[in-house]
Parts: sequence; structure tokens; C-alpha cells
Amino acid sequence: MDAPSPKRPVINDPMLTTPAARLMALAMGTNIRVFDLPARHSIGLAGLVGVDLDAPGGPVCKIGLTDDLDDDLRADVLAFGIAVLVGTPDLLNESEDGVLGISRERLPQARNGPGNLAWHMLETCGRTAPSATFRLMVIQSDE
Repeated sequence: MDAPSPKRPVINDPMLTTPAARLMALAMGTNIRVFDLPARHSIGLAGLVGVDLDAPGGPVCKIGLTDDLDDDLRADVLAFGIAVLVGTPDLLNESEDGVLGISRERLPQARNGPGNLAWHMLETCGRTAPSATFRLMVIQSDE
């Protein structure tokens, strides 16, 4: 197999057959850890986005996706989470612990900010979505 040419980005690798797979590769390539969340413990959420400041070796960016998302919604939420982490990480300051919930509620497509960046990432990965903008929520602890 030939090495990727400088004109052909890795995101178009034929081994990455879905937009979700392409976005997972992007997350891995940017050292963002993606993990599954049990949907039964995440009512109303599609995922979480945050930074673990107490991680050994320094801060770690993380995105959690609920395990009941279909492939299209998984790609949309993952793109939005990546866009928050790389484009507007200051939004995480709204939460005491640096973690925000990503609602299942899809908002109208944003003209700027993480929703706009996420939409462009999805287009690049081959997914056409009406919007890649979701509501971010501060998670309240049970304590």
C-alpha cells in the first residue's frame, strides 16, 4: 500500500469507511480520548466533553459518547465535542470540574463557534447533517 501523498489527507483513508470512524481517527490523532457512557446513566445526554486536569502526565482531553447513539448521531456529537475542545476550550470553564454535558437536543446550525466547526468537520468526513450544534450543559452533582 502506498504512503498517503501530501495532497491526500489521511481523513480520506478508505479503511475509515464511515464519518464516525474518520472522526475517531481524528480524535486519536489529536490525543483526545473517546469512551462510551452507559445511556441508562446519562438521561438526556448524548455525551460529555471535558479535560481531566488530574491525569498522570498532564491534562487529558476526553469525550464520552452514550452507547445508544446510531452511527450518524455518534459522528455529529463527536465532531461537536472535538470542536469544543480544540476551538473553544474556554467553554469548559463554565463547569467547576471542567466537564460539560452534550445534550441530545440538536440546535439550529450555528454560524460560528463549535457548532459551525463541527459541521465543517462532518462535511469533510462525508456526512451531511442539518446541524452539528448541540446544547452544552453543566452537570449537577448528586451531592
